[in-house]
Amino acid sequence: MIVAGIDIGSRAAKAVVMNDGTIISSVICDTGPESVKTSQMTMSRVLDGTGLSLDDIEYVVATGYGRVLVPFANENISEISCHARGITWYFPEVRTILDMGGQDCKAINCDADGRVTNFIMNDKCAGGTGRFLEMIADVLNIPLEEIGEVALRSKQAISFNTICAVFAKSEAIAYLRRGVSKADILAGLNEAIATRCLNLLKRVSLEKEFTITGGIAKNKGMVAQLGEKVGLEPLLGEDPQIIGALGAALFARDRGQGKAATVEAKVQYGYADGTGNYFITVDTARCDGCGKCVPACPSGIFELTTGDGGQLKARVKEEARKKLAMLCPGYEACLSNLELNCHTVCPGDAISHAW
Repeated sequence: MIVAGIDIGSRAAKAVVMNDGTIISSVICDTGPESVKTSQMTMSRVLDGTGLSLDDIEYVVATGYGRVLVPFANENISEISCHARGITWYFPEVRTILDMGGQDCKAINCDADGRVTNFIMNDKCAGGTGRFLEMIADVLNIPLEEIGEVALRSKQAISFNTICAVFAKSEAIAYLRRGVSKADILAGLNEAIATRCLNLLKRVSLEKEFTITGGIAKNKGMVAQLGEKVGLEPLLGEDPQIIGALGAALFARDRGQGKAATVEAKVQYGYADGTGNYFITVDTARCDGCGKCVPACPSGIFELTTGDGGQLKARVKEEARKKLAMLCPGYEACLSNLELNCHTVCPGDAISHAW
């Protein structure tokens, strides 16, 4: 059975074609301004040289930020589920995943079947993402693919007060002007990013079978620093950047065989900053998609969306995710001022707050 998975990420588009459970082709391309054109170009590239056309693909699953805009996809599934499914194809023993993408970082727990059991995403700023490292590579005038090797040559990593994309760039420029080596600057940034990722991982269950996925997993300096900070040697797939597309292809194979997709158990939205932790968790296993939380929230934070299994589920709106502390007063404040709130109206007790 010939299937394909396509991952339209914020910085790169990836595709994998499989035949009877074997990868026969994969490709990584830049994400263009139009997701439709990017998906068509990426699929054309992955099929080039295989002797196959799009008509030969029996089932296609799309994932990533642009997944809903892939015109030839039979279905779309979240990148969280796809990364968990993809990495357990390589390493069934993996239970903790750090997905380091172009615009955000995610910490994920999964079971032996690649089913997501917990997930948290810290996306308040670009610090620690692929875009952040692109910017730093540009400042240091080093090709992006070489910054990992350069960082490993560091004699003494310098300290960064922040990994805010704006302030860290300014600090890097200041260190460069003072004659600090590029290797020490990169090593210092890697250490700061690794600390941030460790704090993210602590919010899920950090288990021995640990892996890193996404494009940043190709950065040897970052991987070494993360391994040291976490205290575990991460398991890495042959190409960590295609893991999401691989998971999408595996879901496509399941669909072609009449199997149902796995569903994320818990999804955490929010961030941590100097003022505190601001996270809202939706337990999708308990959410029946009734939608009562949507009108009950005075800030209009929630919406309903179709989940991986085709069922309606509540989620935090994308535009609200990065400013939760400003929009949501927190459960206790709502409870004291309002008769109804997202907690009290939810029949499955599926929503919880961290503040």
